[in-house]
Amino acid sequence: MLFNSYSFLFLFFPAALAGYYLCRKAGEGVKNIYLIAVSFVFYSWSAPQYLPVLIAGMAVNYGFGWQIERVSHSKQVLAAGLVFNIGLLGCFKYLDTAGFVPLGISFFTFTQIAYLMECYRGNLKGTGALSYGVYVSWFPKMMQGPIALPGEFLPQLEKKSAVMDWEAAYRNLYLFVLGLFKKVLIADTLGKAVDLGYANLATLNSWDGMIVMLSYTLQLYFDFSGYCDMAMGISGMFGITLPLNFDSPYKAANILEFWKGWHRTLTAFFTKYLYIPLGGNRKGRGRTYLNCLIVFFLSGIWHGSGLTFIVWGMLHGVLYVLTRAWKESRICDGLSVRLEKSGGFIRKLRHGISVLLTFLYVNVAWVFFRAPSIEDAGTLLKTIFSFQGGRVNWELAGCFNLDEFWYVIKVLHLDRWQYAHYILMVVILIAVLFLVFFGKNAVNFVKTIKPGFFHAVLITVLFVWSVLSLSGVSSFLYVNF
Repeated sequence: MLFNSYSFLFLFFPAALAGYYLCRKAGEGVKNIYLIAVSFVFYSWSAPQYLPVLIAGMAVNYGFGWQIERVSHSKQVLAAGLVFNIGLLGCFKYLDTAGFVPLGISFFTFTQIAYLMECYRGNLKGTGALSYGVYVSWFPKMMQGPIALPGEFLPQLEKKSAVMDWEAAYRNLYLFVLGLFKKVLIADTLGKAVDLGYANLATLNSWDGMIVMLSYTLQLYFDFSGYCDMAMGISGMFGITLPLNFDSPYKAANILEFWKGWHRTLTAFFTKYLYIPLGGNRKGRGRTYLNCLIVFFLSGIWHGSGLTFIVWGMLHGVLYVLTRAWKESRICDGLSVRLEKSGGFIRKLRHGISVLLTFLYVNVAWVFFRAPSIEDAGTLLKTIFSFQGGRVNWELAGCFNLDEFWYVIKVLHLDRWQYAHYILMVVILIAVLFLVFFGKNAVNFVKTIKPGFFHAVLITVLFVWSVLSLSGVSSFLYVNF
């Protein structure tokens, strides 16, 4: 089931939330059983064949955790649990399973690895089967994250049910609607241009290629961050707070800052359970840089089995290491001192150039992330950097001509202009870039709002607009990873 579907918006979610508030005072056990049942229904709604894999994996992992936590505290049991999870993930994602790949397996596998690691480290004591079941299967986060660690999630299940906080519910609803809008109206519009471009690489000119590359960079962000906003909003209405997964990553002035804002929970997972156990930064600079490269290499493999994902991971890893080495050098320290003494305009100019260069580099790396093959990625980049101009492809520009906006253009008689077909493409791309570089993070934004007429009207308009656009409902990009 998708968050951006009629069945979720008007059937599943209202029923699930109403049932929760009816049973929340019946005790922790009843509440947890209900949440697990709701999550299983959500997961199996459109693909019931994957549910046995999820349940079996949960049972095996709880057995490993119980053995580690209460019986032996054995490193061998932990190793067996890790081999089981990584092996299961590898079999389904990287071997030929005739298309049988359980939805969200990457995310719920990492959730269970985190559980085993925390059991071994002694950070979990007496975790009940029901609490564990909710932690792994919790439907807002199970298929696409964010990856909540046990220490963040499990204590929330022990909280006593309180009186309904209507203002918090309002903010969570607002966050959900913003996420829905980001997915349905922004990401899916950009996705049409991306799909058309990658299906016709041989016919693109440089302008077409740049638009396709930029559109995917923006689509991926609004698609994934939109999902996470919805997940946080939904979970918050059940009284469970999920961690922030995106913090305006495209405003980053270097690749280090980018990874502090992009998919933060995956970064936290790899840092805690891979980078630090490898030695982190405790064994000298050379080993530190090698550990960083290992993390980015495995991050690429986690996202997909193709060589394109490895190239994407290493493009980030190499720049990450070079940037870190530069920042740790004496030359960088000297330049930083000089910069502090320079005027405010120079500092702002340098920051703006750094943000732009980082954004351009990330754009190029995303080409490998999206392209079906290295050859296709090379074709698109060669097209872009050949600087062979010309008018933007008519069909490509048409992907941005949403009916509701095109009607306004007709009313204003702008459709008579020879370049009218391109107006919405330019306007939408500029508006989306403005949101990316100057807009406030949605999660931080909703924390500041107070219930009132203006916001009530805005949230209603955005929700209705999104719902009316659901005829073109599409899956979320990260469900495939």
